[in-house]
Amino acid sequence: MPEQATTTSPPTSSLLERLPGVAAWTLEVDSTEHLTPSMCRVRLRGEGLASLHYESGQDVMVNVPTDTDQNFRRRYSIRYLDPTEEVLTLDICLHGDGPGARWAAGAVPGSTVEIIGPRGKVTLDPDADWHIFAGDEAALPAFSSMLEALAPGARAIALFEVGGADEVVEVAVPDGADVTIEWLGREGARPTGAAHRSARGGAAPRRPGPRLPLGRAAGHLGSARRPPRARPRTRAALPEALLAPRRGERRPRRTTEGLKSRSQGQPR
Repeated sequence: MPEQATTTSPPTSSLLERLPGVAAWTLEVDSTEHLTPSMCRVRLRGEGLASLHYESGQDVMVNVPTDTDQNFRRRYSIRYLDPTEEVLTLDICLHGDGPGARWAAGAVPGSTVEIIGPRGKVTLDPDADWHIFAGDEAALPAFSSMLEALAPGARAIALFEVGGADEVVEVAVPDGADVTIEWLGREGARPTGAAHRSARGGAAPRRPGPRLPLGRAAGHLGSARRPPRARPRTRAALPEALLAPRRGERRPRRTTEGLKSRSQGQPR
């Protein structure tokens, strides 16, 4: 789905007046890296970033440079912030052919960009008994940040729908956190909402909190006061990939190697 864009955006001064608790920075592109075929990591550097205080799950608004006079702002989840080195890391999903995706894919080290932040209200609930996440590649940056910020003893289930084994990223689950990560492969097709359907079909608690939009085909299914219904689980920092079954088939239990061979059309 192409990015939806408006031809004009409010000036920075207007946004700073209207949005409480945010600030603006002019940053320089430090480096770029393709983590997967559809995920680009952009590192931005600039003075004053140590004053950017945020919660995992929040984002910044980027004033995306273009070759025209049009002004576009895009919001990207904060993946990491190094306040000592004053480096901000954004992982950007390259879906569609909008101005944000074009900028991220072609960002040149040394070029400058303006950001405003922090933004966003979808953050971890420290009082939750369970955290449940479901989404596709667009949700990975925010959800990975939130999973890595879990406190010892926290319990979480994450269901990620990806195009294949080459779209799986590493999530550094903290020691002491009880986390299950399942990867649902769709063999390169467009996002199907399989993660949400799987959550509703068995991973979600009986009384989930409200679904909050975050990225395309993504949602954070609030807190739960009882454990989810039983389902196969893997307690490991490195995820195990699972393929979404075809209609009438039993769900196979596969490793990332199995997902990779299937996505490449090789024999299992």
